[in-house]
Amino acid sequence: MNKHIFLDTFPVILASFLFCRSKLYRDSLESPSYEDLFDSTELKWPHIKGEGTYEVIAQTALGKLDPAFRITSWKGSDYPTIIYHHGNNERPFDNKPFIKNTFKDIFITGNPDIPANLVVIRAPHHRSFRNYLKHMGHLSTFTAVLAVSTKIVDKLTAHFSKLGSPTTVSGLSLGGWVTNLHRTYYNSADTYVPLLAGTKPADVFTGSIYQKLTAPQARKNPEVLEKILDFKNKFLMVEDKNVFPLLGRFDQIIRYEKQKESYGELHPVAVIDRGHVTASLSVDQLRSHILSHLKTNQETPS
Repeated sequence: MNKHIFLDTFPVILASFLFCRSKLYRDSLESPSYEDLFDSTELKWPHIKGEGTYEVIAQTALGKLDPAFRITSWKGSDYPTIIYHHGNNERPFDNKPFIKNTFKDIFITGNPDIPANLVVIRAPHHRSFRNYLKHMGHLSTFTAVLAVSTKIVDKLTAHFSKLGSPTTVSGLSLGGWVTNLHRTYYNSADTYVPLLAGTKPADVFTGSIYQKLTAPQARKNPEVLEKILDFKNKFLMVEDKNVFPLLGRFDQIIRYEKQKESYGELHPVAVIDRGHVTASLSVDQLRSHILSHLKTNQETPS
């Protein structure tokens, strides 16, 4: 077992003991489809006035949810805009030390030169770990998180495109699922850069080491999760060559061999020789991959 595999597996095994009574989808496996959630979700959209944090009220078939987004840097519409979605159980607005925040790590820490406007989305149920843990007993909570975040991406893409700023949607893990869902159902951004994600979320909970955090009823019914969560076939129906994925070769959560199938022959996959944890920490490589696929007003996608 190399260090990349160990750092993916040991924390999950430990967490499976610590949170043995709070496993994912312990309460129910029922969920509306993505399409139904998209159609039934209404967003109370704020008036965007520049840099700042914007709370959004999302009224869904499952109740009222609490997403938000933050424009952290606005250079102007002559620059491209990166719309970034965080990973699972991150705090994208929290800059305290030791708080999981890949947006900060990739784009803020060390003051890297980012030739783009920066926007980060906070998914529903991600204000705190306690709030997250409380609601993740239902599979429908997870699909609602994905659907609402995808709708937020779409509204932001429309806003910045109207201003004349080319848009790149990116995200890591959970954010990568959102990135790929937006391309599948809307495809209105200029480029998509999913990091450590594919189009088969069900495998995370039924095939990867993460199944140790998943309730037995979900593990025993992989076909139920696959029917609700996976969207490979719809994704591949979009033939635009505008997606530039990156996967970790030793990733034990977003398994490389399983998820690379998501992209077919049209979309070559960049590979980093890391696991899920170590790839998430390889911020220079993640940043470089995102920036290499920005579209500007003068250039076409790489």
